[in-house]
Amino acid sequence: MLIVSLNIRGLGGGTKSRYLKNLISREGAEFVCIQETKLKGFTDARCFALWGDNRVGWIHYEGENGGGSLLSMWHKDMFCYESHVMGKGFIVIFGQHLRSTRKCVIVNIYSACSLREKKILWEEITGIKGGSQELVWCLCGDFNAVRSRRERKGASSRGAMASGQTSEINGFN
Repeated sequence: MLIVSLNIRGLGGGTKSRYLKNLISREGAEFVCIQETKLKGFTDARCFALWGDNRVGWIHYEGENGGGSLLSMWHKDMFCYESHVMGKGFIVIFGQHLRSTRKCVIVNIYSACSLREKKILWEEITGIKGGSQELVWCLCGDFNAVRSRRERKGASSRGAMASGQTSEINGFN
């Protein structure tokens, strides 16, 4: 399955909408996970226009005051939606990739910067995953976390990683 994930940092303007539509078309996307739409309301018409097709399913999480908003979209000829779970900073979608007939779970994530909030998000997703381990899982999004010290850009190796940041790395891994 070809999944596109993008932190758009605001989808209100025409330039980003055209960019997203061109990206979906050019890459042949089957499923799209967008973080930070910064929009409150979504409609079928808007999703159809973004995809360039009316055979699109979608779920939108508005976030809090537009912050942390998420949009998950899929082409109905490629992915069969079954159910979803939504919470602060995530949308978990259960379904089936039609070409491979594999049952799968696609998770669209926008994590807060606060370690406390990240830990809550990780625990919620881990809890959901625990009940469906036989499925194929794909986690997409903006995790606002790194898996190792080497991934931290703009930080010197000395003193830059406080114990909280080491705890963040361990929790994220």
